Amino acid sequence: MLEKILSQGLNFLFPSLCLECRSPLAPQESLFCESCLLRLPLAKSYCQRCGTLLSEELLNYYPKEKLNYCSKCLKNPPPYDNVYIAFLYQDPIKTLLHKAKFGENFVIAYQLGRLMQKIIDLPVKLYDFVLPVPLSFKRLQERGYNQSLLILWGYLGIKKPLNILQRIKHSRPQSDLSGKERIENVKGVFKAKEEFQNKRVLLLDDVMTTGATLREASKELKKAGAQKVDLLILARA
Repeated sequence: MLEKILSQGLNFLFPSLCLECRSPLAPQESLFCESCLLRLPLAKSYCQRCGTLLSEELLNYYPKEKLNYCSKCLKNPPPYDNVYIAFLYQDPIKTLLHKAKFGENFVIAYQLGRLMQKIIDLPVKLYDFVLPVPLSFKRLQERGYNQSLLILWGYLGIKKPLNILQRIKHSRPQSDLSGKERIENVKGVFKAKEEFQNKRVLLLDDVMTTGATLREASKELKKAGAQKVDLLILARA
């Protein structure tokens, strides 16, 4: 109770400011005010099965709920079932995420999770597990924290220490590789520590590019018995 009172007092005396318009943020707001939030690069049109970005012009002809699957998914569906994407990987989200990952500013990662919750409010109670994509032990030592875990904490509003999906092999950074190299780079890097038989899993990651890492993680979860694997993505490159 005392901690809550002190927090409210500090917010009153030194309110956080919107990064865009510099107006004071309300307690329920994070990084951007409600008005500026709507001007961020939202992911408005994408295949809800695989996450492939679609032309926003399609929204002029079809409502979003009709754009569920792209032609690729009809022929070769991914190992995950649904994708929910908050933003495009563009500034200011891109810069903030870079600071969260490489600038040793873990607070921003938590705040980005809170921000994402404003865009995508999923009924997380429908899932048996809500997991971040794990880092390898070596990468975790180098960085000191897993930004996807902190984003998840911000999104859920609670801290959940989850390590039931592990990254058992260290691999090269995906950003340095081509599409085919990314697929080979992440083969066999994940291990589920327990059975997920008939379980529903929501898997969170910070950025989705080719989807190679998320495919491999989803394959491992399905191999362990998961009935359903949905993806929650902060930003789509």
